Amino acid sequence: MTDARPTPAPAPAPALPASRSMCCRARAPSRAAACLRRLALTLAAVVLGTSVTAPAQAADPLPIADAHIHYSHDAWDVVPTAEVIGLMRKAGLRLALVSSSDDEGTQRLYQAAPALIVPSLRPYRSRGEISTWARDETVVRHLEERLARYRYAAIGEFHLYGADADLPVPRRLVQLARQHNLILHAHSDADAVERLFAQWPQARILWAHAGFERPEAVRAMLRRHPRLWADLAFRSEHGSGGKVDASWREAFVEFPDRFMVGTDTFTPERLYYIPEHAAWARAWLTDLPIDLAERIAWRNAQALVMPVWQANRAQAQETQPPAGSADAKAGATVASGATVSAGAASARASAIGCADPGAGGQRLTSARAELVFRTTPARIAVGQRFSVLGTVCPRQAGAVLEDLHIDATMPEHQHGMNYAPRIVRQGSGDFRADGLLMHMPGRWQLRFEPRIDGRPEPLLHELVLR
Repeated sequence: MTDARPTPAPAPAPALPASRSMCCRARAPSRAAACLRRLALTLAAVVLGTSVTAPAQAADPLPIADAHIHYSHDAWDVVPTAEVIGLMRKAGLRLALVSSSDDEGTQRLYQAAPALIVPSLRPYRSRGEISTWARDETVVRHLEERLARYRYAAIGEFHLYGADADLPVPRRLVQLARQHNLILHAHSDADAVERLFAQWPQARILWAHAGFERPEAVRAMLRRHPRLWADLAFRSEHGSGGKVDASWREAFVEFPDRFMVGTDTFTPERLYYIPEHAAWARAWLTDLPIDLAERIAWRNAQALVMPVWQANRAQAQETQPPAGSADAKAGATVASGATVSAGAASARASAIGCADPGAGGQRLTSARAELVFRTTPARIAVGQRFSVLGTVCPRQAGAVLEDLHIDATMPEHQHGMNYAPRIVRQGSGDFRADGLLMHMPGRWQLRFEPRIDGRPEPLLHELVLR
Protein backbone atom coordinates (compact mmCIF):
# COMPACT_ATOMS: atom_id res chain seq x y z
CA MET A 1 0.00 0.00 0.00
CA THR A 2 1.28 3.45 -0.82
CA ASP A 3 0.93 6.64 1.12
CA ALA A 4 -1.25 9.40 -0.34
CA ARG A 5 0.86 11.48 -2.67
CA PRO A 6 0.48 15.26 -2.92
CA THR A 7 -0.96 16.58 -6.15
CA PRO A 8 1.43 19.02 -7.83
CA ALA A 9 -0.10 22.47 -8.17
CA PRO A 10 -0.25 23.56 -11.82
CA ALA A 11 2.33 26.16 -12.73
CA PRO A 12 -0.16 28.72 -14.12
CA ALA A 13 -1.91 29.00 -10.74
CA PRO A 14 0.59 30.36 -8.19
CA ALA A 15 -0.34 30.78 -4.55
CA LEU A 16 -1.24 34.05 -2.94
CA PRO A 17 1.52 35.92 -1.08
CA ALA A 18 1.54 34.36 2.38
CA SER A 19 1.78 37.66 4.22
CA ARG A 20 -1.34 39.06 2.62
CA SER A 21 -3.33 35.87 3.06
CA MET A 22 -2.45 35.69 6.77
CA CYS A 23 -3.23 39.39 7.14
CA CYS A 24 -6.76 38.76 5.91
CA ARG A 25 -7.26 35.87 8.29
CA ALA A 26 -6.09 37.94 11.23
CA ARG A 27 -8.66 40.66 10.74
CA ALA A 28 -12.21 40.90 11.97
CA PRO A 29 -14.70 39.19 9.61
CA SER A 30 -16.04 42.42 8.10
CA ARG A 31 -12.55 43.76 7.33
CA ALA A 32 -11.32 40.34 6.30
CA ALA A 33 -14.09 40.07 3.72
CA ALA A 34 -13.02 43.32 2.05
CA CYS A 35 -9.39 42.18 2.14
CA LEU A 36 -10.29 38.86 0.53
CA ARG A 37 -12.19 40.62 -2.26
CA ARG A 38 -9.02 42.54 -3.12
CA LEU A 39 -6.97 39.35 -2.92
CA ALA A 40 -9.39 37.54 -5.23
CA LEU A 41 -9.04 40.24 -7.87
CA THR A 42 -5.25 40.10 -7.53
CA LEU A 43 -5.34 36.32 -7.82
CA ALA A 44 -7.44 36.51 -10.97
CA ALA A 45 -4.90 38.73 -12.66
CA VAL A 46 -1.96 36.57 -11.52
CA VAL A 47 -3.52 33.23 -12.47
CA LEU A 48 -4.91 34.22 -15.82
CA GLY A 49 -2.12 36.52 -16.92
CA THR A 50 -4.71 38.66 -18.63
CA SER A 51 -7.75 40.78 -17.98
CA VAL A 52 -10.59 38.85 -16.34
CA THR A 53 -13.18 40.84 -18.19
CA ALA A 54 -14.77 38.76 -20.90
CA PRO A 55 -15.29 40.15 -24.37
CA ALA A 56 -18.53 41.96 -24.96
CA GLN A 57 -21.35 39.54 -24.33
CA ALA A 58 -24.84 39.34 -25.64
CA ALA A 59 -27.73 40.39 -23.44
CA ASP A 60 -27.84 36.82 -22.13
CA PRO A 61 -24.26 35.68 -21.40
CA LEU A 62 -23.29 32.05 -21.72
CA PRO A 63 -24.60 30.18 -18.63
CA ILE A 64 -22.02 28.43 -16.47
CA ALA A 65 -22.35 25.27 -14.39
CA ASP A 66 -19.58 25.27 -11.80
CA ALA A 67 -18.72 21.67 -10.96
CA HIS A 68 -16.21 22.38 -8.20
CA ILE A 69 -17.27 24.60 -5.28
CA HIS A 70 -16.41 24.25 -1.58
CA TYR A 71 -17.84 26.20 1.37
CA SER A 72 -15.83 24.86 4.29
CA HIS A 73 -15.87 25.75 7.97
CA ASP A 74 -13.16 28.44 7.75
CA ALA A 75 -15.24 30.41 5.23
CA TRP A 76 -18.58 30.66 7.05
CA ASP A 77 -17.76 33.71 9.20
CA VAL A 78 -15.68 35.46 6.55
CA VAL A 79 -18.03 35.08 3.58
CA PRO A 80 -21.65 34.77 4.79
CA THR A 81 -23.97 32.33 3.06
CA ALA A 82 -26.08 35.04 1.43
CA GLU A 83 -22.98 36.67 -0.01
CA VAL A 84 -21.77 33.39 -1.51
CA ILE A 85 -25.12 32.92 -3.25
CA GLY A 86 -24.90 36.52 -4.48
CA LEU A 87 -21.47 35.84 -5.98
CA MET A 88 -22.82 32.77 -7.76
CA ARG A 89 -25.73 34.73 -9.19
CA LYS A 90 -23.38 37.53 -10.26
CA ALA A 91 -21.32 34.89 -12.07
CA GLY A 92 -24.41 33.70 -13.96
CA LEU A 93 -24.21 30.16 -12.64
CA ARG A 94 -26.93 27.79 -13.74
CA LEU A 95 -25.95 25.23 -11.12
CA ALA A 96 -23.14 24.67 -8.63
CA LEU A 97 -21.95 21.27 -7.44
CA VAL A 98 -20.95 21.98 -3.83
CA SER A 99 -19.00 19.90 -1.30
CA SER A 100 -17.60 21.17 1.98
CA SER A 101 -15.50 20.33 5.01
CA ASP A 102 -17.70 19.76 6.89
CA ASP A 103 -21.02 19.12 5.16
CA GLU A 104 -22.79 21.86 7.14
CA GLY A 105 -21.46 24.43 4.66
CA THR A 106 -23.10 22.63 1.77
CA GLN A 107 -26.39 22.40 3.64
CA ARG A 108 -26.31 26.13 4.41
CA LEU A 109 -25.93 26.98 0.73
CA TYR A 110 -28.58 24.47 -0.33
CA GLN A 111 -31.12 25.83 2.15
CA ALA A 112 -30.42 29.35 0.87
CA ALA A 113 -30.73 28.50 -2.84
CA PRO A 114 -32.16 25.00 -3.51
CA ALA A 115 -32.71 25.72 -7.21
CA LEU A 116 -29.01 26.57 -7.69
CA ILE A 117 -27.07 24.29 -5.33
CA VAL A 118 -26.52 20.58 -5.99
CA PRO A 119 -25.07 18.94 -2.86
CA SER A 120 -22.14 16.54 -2.87
CA LEU A 121 -20.97 14.80 0.31
CA ARG A 122 -17.32 15.09 1.27
CA PRO A 123 -15.83 12.50 3.64
CA TYR A 124 -14.03 15.27 5.54
CA ARG A 125 -15.33 16.80 8.74
CA SER A 126 -12.48 19.32 8.75
CA ARG A 127 -9.71 20.38 6.41
CA GLY A 128 -7.11 18.35 8.28
CA GLU A 129 -8.63 15.05 7.17
CA ILE A 130 -7.63 15.29 3.50
CA SER A 131 -4.57 13.08 4.01
CA THR A 132 -5.95 10.84 6.80
CA TRP A 133 -9.55 9.98 5.86
CA ALA A 134 -8.72 6.86 3.84
CA ARG A 135 -7.44 5.15 7.01
CA ASP A 136 -9.96 6.64 9.46
CA GLU A 137 -12.78 4.18 10.15
CA THR A 138 -14.92 6.90 11.78
CA VAL A 139 -15.36 8.45 8.33
CA VAL A 140 -17.68 5.57 7.40
CA ARG A 141 -20.09 6.41 10.21
CA HIS A 142 -20.00 10.08 9.23
CA LEU A 143 -20.93 9.23 5.63
CA GLU A 144 -23.68 6.83 6.68
CA GLU A 145 -25.24 9.37 9.07
CA ARG A 146 -25.24 12.17 6.49
CA LEU A 147 -26.66 9.92 3.77
CA ALA A 148 -29.45 8.87 6.13
CA ARG A 149 -30.33 12.52 6.82
CA TYR A 150 -29.83 14.32 3.49
CA ARG A 151 -29.87 13.68 -0.25
CA TYR A 152 -26.92 14.24 -2.59
CA ALA A 153 -25.87 13.91 -6.21
CA ALA A 154 -22.29 12.81 -5.52
CA ILE A 155 -19.72 11.75 -2.95
CA GLY A 156 -16.59 13.89 -3.04
CA GLU A 157 -14.51 15.72 -3.77
CA PHE A 158 -12.15 13.28 -2.03
CA HIS A 159 -8.37 12.93 -2.36
CA LEU A 160 -7.24 9.39 -3.11
CA TYR A 161 -4.09 8.05 -4.76
CA GLY A 162 -2.82 4.73 -6.04
CA ALA A 163 -3.31 1.60 -3.96
CA ASP A 164 -5.00 3.59 -1.18
CA ALA A 165 -8.17 3.24 -3.26
CA ASP A 166 -8.28 -0.41 -2.18
CA LEU A 167 -8.22 0.33 1.56
CA PRO A 168 -11.37 -0.61 3.53
CA VAL A 169 -12.64 2.96 4.06
CA PRO A 170 -12.50 3.99 0.36
CA ARG A 171 -14.06 0.65 -0.56
CA ARG A 172 -16.96 1.35 1.78
CA LEU A 173 -17.28 4.84 0.27
CA VAL A 174 -17.67 3.27 -3.17
CA GLN A 175 -20.26 0.83 -1.81
CA LEU A 176 -22.25 3.73 -0.34
CA ALA A 177 -22.09 5.61 -3.63
CA ARG A 178 -23.41 2.55 -5.40
CA GLN A 179 -26.14 2.02 -2.81
CA HIS A 180 -27.31 5.63 -3.00
CA ASN A 181 -26.87 6.14 -6.77
CA LEU A 182 -24.14 8.78 -6.44
CA ILE A 183 -21.40 10.13 -8.69
CA LEU A 184 -17.82 9.80 -7.43
CA HIS A 185 -15.93 13.13 -7.51
CA ALA A 186 -12.31 11.97 -7.24
CA HIS A 187 -9.18 14.10 -6.83
CA SER A 188 -6.98 11.18 -7.84
CA ASP A 189 -4.20 9.95 -10.04
CA ALA A 190 -4.97 7.66 -12.95
CA ASP A 191 -4.04 4.57 -10.91
CA ALA A 192 -6.69 5.31 -8.26
CA VAL A 193 -9.31 6.01 -10.94
CA GLU A 194 -8.57 2.61 -12.49
CA ARG A 195 -8.98 0.94 -9.08
CA LEU A 196 -12.29 2.71 -8.45
CA PHE A 197 -13.65 1.42 -11.75
CA ALA A 198 -12.38 -2.07 -10.90
CA GLN A 199 -14.51 -1.96 -7.74
CA TRP A 200 -17.56 -0.56 -9.54
CA PRO A 201 -17.40 -0.80 -13.35
CA GLN A 202 -20.71 1.08 -13.72
CA ALA A 203 -19.55 4.04 -11.61
CA ARG A 204 -19.80 7.58 -12.92
CA ILE A 205 -16.56 9.30 -11.95
CA LEU A 206 -15.94 13.03 -12.21
CA TRP A 207 -12.15 13.39 -12.34
CA ALA A 208 -11.29 16.54 -10.42
CA HIS A 209 -8.81 18.83 -12.18
CA ALA A 210 -8.63 16.26 -15.00
CA GLY A 211 -6.11 14.57 -12.70
CA PHE A 212 -3.66 17.44 -13.29
CA GLU A 213 -2.61 15.32 -16.26
CA ARG A 214 -1.48 16.39 -19.73
CA PRO A 215 -4.32 16.49 -22.29
CA GLU A 216 -2.91 13.44 -24.10
CA ALA A 217 -3.06 11.38 -20.89
CA VAL A 218 -6.57 12.64 -20.16
CA ARG A 219 -7.71 11.58 -23.61
CA ALA A 220 -6.26 8.11 -23.08
CA MET A 221 -8.22 7.73 -19.83
CA LEU A 222 -11.45 8.96 -21.42
CA ARG A 223 -11.02 6.45 -24.24
CA ARG A 224 -10.66 3.61 -21.72
CA HIS A 225 -13.59 4.66 -19.56
CA PRO A 226 -16.85 5.83 -21.18
CA ARG A 227 -18.23 6.70 -17.72
CA LEU A 228 -15.41 9.08 -16.82
CA TRP A 229 -15.81 12.87 -16.94
CA ALA A 230 -13.29 15.60 -16.11
CA ASP A 231 -13.56 19.01 -14.50
CA LEU A 232 -11.02 21.72 -15.36
CA ALA A 233 -10.98 23.40 -11.96
CA PHE A 234 -7.82 25.21 -10.83
CA ARG A 235 -6.25 24.87 -14.27
CA SER A 236 -5.64 27.63 -16.77
CA GLU A 237 -3.25 26.29 -19.43
CA HIS A 238 -6.16 25.13 -21.59
CA GLY A 239 -7.44 28.69 -22.10
CA SER A 240 -4.53 31.05 -21.36
CA GLY A 241 -4.90 34.48 -22.93
CA GLY A 242 -8.45 33.75 -24.04
CA LYS A 243 -7.30 31.15 -26.61
CA VAL A 244 -7.73 27.40 -26.39
CA ASP A 245 -4.47 25.43 -26.37
CA ALA A 246 -4.12 23.21 -29.44
CA SER A 247 -3.67 19.96 -27.47
CA TRP A 248 -6.63 20.72 -25.27
CA ARG A 249 -8.72 21.64 -28.31
CA GLU A 250 -8.12 18.16 -29.67
CA ALA A 251 -9.29 16.69 -26.36
CA PHE A 252 -12.43 18.85 -26.30
CA VAL A 253 -13.29 17.96 -29.91
CA GLU A 254 -12.73 14.23 -29.39
CA PHE A 255 -14.77 14.19 -26.17
CA PRO A 256 -17.29 17.05 -26.43
CA ASP A 257 -19.57 15.53 -23.76
CA ARG A 258 -16.99 14.86 -21.03
CA PHE A 259 -15.47 18.16 -19.89
CA MET A 260 -16.86 20.83 -17.56
CA VAL A 261 -15.60 23.93 -15.78
CA GLY A 262 -15.09 24.57 -12.07
CA THR A 263 -13.55 27.17 -9.79
CA ASP A 264 -12.35 25.13 -6.76
CA THR A 265 -12.94 27.48 -3.83
CA PHE A 266 -10.55 25.61 -1.54
CA THR A 267 -9.82 28.75 0.51
CA PRO A 268 -12.27 31.49 1.58
CA GLU A 269 -10.73 34.13 -0.70
CA ARG A 270 -11.44 32.03 -3.78
CA LEU A 271 -15.19 32.38 -3.21
CA TYR A 272 -14.79 35.98 -4.38
CA TYR A 273 -13.13 34.61 -7.50
CA ILE A 274 -16.28 32.80 -8.72
CA PRO A 275 -17.52 35.69 -10.96
CA GLU A 276 -14.02 36.33 -12.35
CA HIS A 277 -13.54 32.66 -13.13
CA ALA A 278 -16.88 32.53 -14.94
CA ALA A 279 -15.95 35.60 -17.00
CA TRP A 280 -12.57 34.09 -17.85
CA ALA A 281 -14.20 30.78 -18.85
CA ARG A 282 -16.60 32.61 -21.18
CA ALA A 283 -13.60 34.37 -22.76
CA TRP A 284 -11.72 31.21 -23.77
CA LEU A 285 -14.92 29.35 -24.62
CA THR A 286 -15.60 31.91 -27.36
CA ASP A 287 -12.59 30.38 -29.14
CA LEU A 288 -14.62 27.18 -29.62
CA PRO A 289 -17.69 26.49 -31.80
CA ILE A 290 -20.79 27.61 -29.95
CA ASP A 291 -22.22 24.09 -29.54
CA LEU A 292 -18.98 22.80 -28.00
CA ALA A 293 -18.65 25.91 -25.84
CA GLU A 294 -22.14 25.43 -24.42
CA ARG A 295 -21.44 21.79 -23.63
CA ILE A 296 -18.30 22.57 -21.64
CA ALA A 297 -19.82 25.67 -20.03
CA TRP A 298 -22.93 23.98 -18.64
CA ARG A 299 -24.63 21.28 -20.69
CA ASN A 300 -22.21 18.47 -19.77
CA ALA A 301 -22.43 19.18 -16.05
CA GLN A 302 -26.19 19.40 -16.23
CA ALA A 303 -26.44 16.14 -18.18
CA LEU A 304 -24.23 14.31 -15.66
CA VAL A 305 -25.43 15.78 -12.38
CA MET A 306 -29.09 16.67 -12.72
CA PRO A 307 -30.60 13.24 -13.55
CA VAL A 308 -28.91 11.80 -10.45
CA TRP A 309 -29.92 14.73 -8.27
CA GLN A 310 -33.52 14.78 -9.49
CA ALA A 311 -33.89 11.02 -8.96
CA ASN A 312 -32.56 11.22 -5.41
CA ARG A 313 -34.75 14.23 -4.59
CA ALA A 314 -37.79 12.41 -5.95
CA GLN A 315 -36.99 9.42 -3.77
CA ALA A 316 -36.88 11.70 -0.72
CA GLN A 317 -40.23 13.24 -1.60
CA GLU A 318 -41.80 9.80 -1.97
CA THR A 319 -40.82 8.97 1.62
CA GLN A 320 -42.26 12.20 3.02
CA PRO A 321 -45.38 11.54 5.16
CA PRO A 322 -48.76 13.07 4.29
CA ALA A 323 -49.33 16.55 5.64
CA GLY A 324 -50.95 16.42 9.05
CA SER A 325 -49.76 12.91 9.85
CA ALA A 326 -48.10 12.13 13.17
CA ASP A 327 -44.71 11.72 11.50
CA ALA A 328 -45.04 15.02 9.66
CA LYS A 329 -45.97 16.85 12.84
CA ALA A 330 -42.99 15.38 14.66
CA GLY A 331 -40.66 16.27 11.81
CA ALA A 332 -39.54 12.66 11.72
CA THR A 333 -38.71 12.35 8.03
CA VAL A 334 -36.60 14.17 5.50
CA ALA A 335 -38.21 17.30 4.14
CA SER A 336 -38.90 17.93 0.46
CA GLY A 337 -35.72 18.51 -1.47
CA ALA A 338 -33.80 16.03 0.69
CA THR A 339 -32.80 18.56 3.34
CA VAL A 340 -33.87 18.62 6.96
CA SER A 341 -34.75 22.25 7.49
CA ALA A 342 -33.56 23.98 10.63
CA GLY A 343 -37.15 24.30 11.83
CA ALA A 344 -37.91 20.61 11.28
CA ALA A 345 -34.75 19.53 13.02
CA SER A 346 -35.49 21.81 15.96
CA ALA A 347 -39.04 20.50 16.24
CA ARG A 348 -37.79 16.93 16.34
CA ALA A 349 -35.21 17.81 19.01
CA SER A 350 -37.80 19.47 21.20
CA ALA A 351 -40.14 16.49 20.88
CA ILE A 352 -37.58 13.99 22.15
CA GLY A 353 -35.24 16.29 24.12
CA CYS A 354 -31.47 16.15 24.02
CA ALA A 355 -30.08 12.65 24.34
CA ASP A 356 -28.40 11.48 27.52
CA PRO A 357 -24.81 12.81 27.37
CA GLY A 358 -23.52 9.66 29.02
CA ALA A 359 -20.97 9.22 31.77
CA GLY A 360 -19.08 12.41 32.46
CA GLY A 361 -21.49 14.50 30.38
CA GLN A 362 -23.36 17.61 31.48
CA ARG A 363 -26.87 18.91 30.84
CA LEU A 364 -27.76 22.64 30.92
CA THR A 365 -31.34 23.94 30.72
CA SER A 366 -32.90 27.36 30.23
CA ALA A 367 -36.36 28.60 29.29
CA ARG A 368 -35.72 28.28 25.55
CA ALA A 369 -32.99 25.67 25.14
CA GLU A 370 -31.41 22.54 26.47
CA LEU A 371 -27.75 21.70 25.92
CA VAL A 372 -25.83 18.52 26.62
CA PHE A 373 -22.07 18.27 26.30
CA ARG A 374 -18.94 16.45 27.28
CA THR A 375 -15.29 17.44 27.09
CA THR A 376 -12.31 15.60 25.71
CA PRO A 377 -10.23 14.94 27.63
CA ALA A 378 -12.86 14.43 30.31
CA ARG A 379 -10.74 16.13 32.99
CA ILE A 380 -9.84 19.73 32.11
CA ALA A 381 -6.39 20.77 33.33
CA VAL A 382 -4.77 24.22 33.59
CA GLY A 383 -2.87 25.08 30.42
CA GLN A 384 -4.15 22.06 28.49
CA ARG A 385 -6.20 22.40 25.32
CA PHE A 386 -9.54 20.60 25.27
CA SER A 387 -12.57 20.14 23.06
CA VAL A 388 -16.30 20.30 23.72
CA LEU A 389 -18.74 18.03 21.90
CA GLY A 390 -22.45 18.56 22.37
CA THR A 391 -25.94 19.17 21.12
CA VAL A 392 -28.27 22.17 21.39
CA CYS A 393 -31.99 21.42 21.52
CA PRO A 394 -34.46 24.33 21.28
CA ARG A 395 -37.35 23.63 23.64
CA GLN A 396 -40.08 25.15 21.48
CA ALA A 397 -41.35 23.21 18.49
CA GLY A 398 -40.38 24.91 15.25
CA ALA A 399 -37.69 27.09 16.82
CA VAL A 400 -34.59 27.56 14.66
CA LEU A 401 -31.04 27.29 15.97
CA GLU A 402 -29.19 29.90 13.92
CA ASP A 403 -25.73 30.09 15.47
CA LEU A 404 -23.65 29.13 18.50
CA HIS A 405 -20.95 31.02 20.40
CA ILE A 406 -18.75 29.42 23.08
CA ASP A 407 -16.37 31.17 25.48
CA ALA A 408 -15.01 30.81 29.02
CA THR A 409 -14.41 33.56 31.59
CA MET A 410 -13.11 34.00 35.13
CA PRO A 411 -15.69 36.22 36.92
CA GLU A 412 -13.33 37.26 39.72
CA HIS A 413 -10.61 38.33 37.31
CA GLN A 414 -12.90 39.85 34.68
CA HIS A 415 -11.17 38.18 31.77
CA GLY A 416 -11.59 35.18 29.53
CA MET A 417 -9.44 32.75 27.59
CA ASN A 418 -6.44 33.79 25.54
CA TYR A 419 -7.56 31.55 22.68
CA ALA A 420 -10.72 31.61 20.59
CA PRO A 421 -12.16 28.13 19.98
CA ARG A 422 -13.00 26.88 16.50
CA ILE A 423 -16.61 25.77 16.39
CA VAL A 424 -17.87 23.36 13.75
CA ARG A 425 -21.60 22.66 13.38
CA GLN A 426 -21.96 18.95 12.63
CA GLY A 427 -25.71 18.80 12.16
CA SER A 428 -28.84 20.78 12.96
CA GLY A 429 -27.93 20.96 16.65
CA ASP A 430 -24.68 19.00 17.02
CA PHE A 431 -21.41 20.85 17.42
CA ARG A 432 -17.75 20.43 18.17
CA ALA A 433 -15.54 23.18 19.60
CA ASP A 434 -11.75 22.70 19.49
CA GLY A 435 -8.87 24.70 20.91
CA LEU A 436 -10.26 25.81 24.28
CA LEU A 437 -7.61 26.45 26.93
CA MET A 438 -7.98 27.73 30.51
CA HIS A 439 -4.63 29.24 31.42
CA MET A 440 -5.11 29.92 35.16
CA PRO A 441 -6.37 27.99 38.21
CA GLY A 442 -9.57 29.24 39.84
CA ARG A 443 -13.29 29.50 39.12
CA TRP A 444 -14.27 29.48 35.45
CA GLN A 445 -17.62 29.84 33.71
CA LEU A 446 -17.98 27.94 30.44
CA ARG A 447 -20.50 30.03 28.51
CA PHE A 448 -22.62 28.64 25.68
CA GLU A 449 -24.70 31.14 23.72
CA PRO A 450 -26.95 29.57 21.08
CA ARG A 451 -28.88 32.05 18.94
CA ILE A 452 -32.45 30.82 18.56
CA ASP A 453 -34.97 32.68 16.39
CA GLY A 454 -32.77 35.77 16.40
CA ARG A 455 -32.16 35.94 20.16
CA PRO A 456 -29.22 34.65 22.24
CA GLU A 457 -29.95 32.12 24.99
CA PRO A 458 -26.98 31.98 27.41
CA LEU A 459 -26.27 28.77 29.34
CA LEU A 460 -23.48 28.62 31.94
CA HIS A 461 -21.47 25.78 33.41
CA GLU A 462 -19.14 26.50 36.33
CA LEU A 463 -15.99 24.61 37.19
CA VAL A 464 -12.98 25.14 39.40
CA LEU A 465 -9.46 24.32 38.23
CA ARG A 466 -6.73 23.70 40.81
